[in-house]
Amino acid sequence: VISAIFVESTMQAANAMDDAKRKKRLQDERLLFTRVTTIIERILSISPDHEVPPKMTDAVNDLLFAEVPTSIIDQVIMDDIAKQALDELDINEQDRARLADIFDPDNGGTVQLSDIASGIKRLRGEPRRSDIICVDLMIRSMQPLLEEILECSRASSAMNVGAV
Repeated sequence: VISAIFVESTMQAANAMDDAKRKKRLQDERLLFTRVTTIIERILSISPDHEVPPKMTDAVNDLLFAEVPTSIIDQVIMDDIAKQALDELDINEQDRARLADIFDPDNGGTVQLSDIASGIKRLRGEPRRSDIICVDLMIRSMQPLLEEILECSRASSAMNVGAV
């Protein structure tokens, strides 16, 4: 019994230390910025339309609105250097296969580098209940607008049928 209690308390202490390390990593903005920079450099190096600037800090304004095809994102997530950066940022492996879709919500086929940076920041760590509630509230706020669009569409269809 004493051995079991010792093992249990040791496991709890190890879990608490792991949680503290993870929390510290998630709050480390330098880690975030350096790893996001690494990922963006990998994207630029693979993209035929872009070049990696000699000094990323000097090119920030130019890169903010630069767009890359989602296919480039799919290639980058297979890159070992990008994988390591995503690991260090605690980006879940299951989310990685869908990064291009996550960063391109309008399905336009391209993603701005600034959206990649902000998306990575939001994906870090475990999902939280607040994430789900936020999405639920956004969807609810869109419902009245969609109902209005549907009503306008029906009214327009009725006018067209009456005009014929």
